[in-house]
Amino acid sequence: MFVGLIGFSVGIDGRFFRLVSSVMLIVVGLLLAVPLLQSRFAIVTGPMGNWVQNNFGSSFGKGSAGQFGIGVLLGAIWSPCVGPTLGSASLLAAQGHNLVQVAFTMLVFGLGVALPLTLIGLMSREFLMRWKVRMLNTGSTMKSALGILFILTGTLIVTGHDKQIEAAIVNGSPTWLTELTTRY
Repeated sequence: MFVGLIGFSVGIDGRFFRLVSSVMLIVVGLLLAVPLLQSRFAIVTGPMGNWVQNNFGSSFGKGSAGQFGIGVLLGAIWSPCVGPTLGSASLLAAQGHNLVQVAFTMLVFGLGVALPLTLIGLMSREFLMRWKVRMLNTGSTMKSALGILFILTGTLIVTGHDKQIEAAIVNGSPTWLTELTTRY
């Protein structure tokens, strides 16, 4: 949105923004995939994290008020992710077209958002503590895998090969899927 609204007027074009973003993706991938870089990054950013914790860490308190505050933060962080889906469905609803499809989209979206949060909420602290070591080991492995995926994706974008892969996927997709994903 920044590039679309403001970036072009100050001379930032989409290609530059794409390059910077892909390099940032590679850097984050390296931080996730290389434990030595993780520890060095933690040492460098530790004082900033301590400052935030000391100044804002106990702002929410405990109990319902604290949970509400955390929910507000989660909502603010989550907004950019859910915005396009909710915006599209709201636009379709406002136009009065395909209201059944809009309702179905919103229902599926709501279930998709609610299911993992409900499952996490239903898990007891004891259950999570029993599985803590396994989750930490799996998380470490998945973090490295995600880092490698970020590095690969960033490299594909920097080199321009992502467009070739995208074209191959679109060409290989069934017509019904292409129509479904490009309908609106």
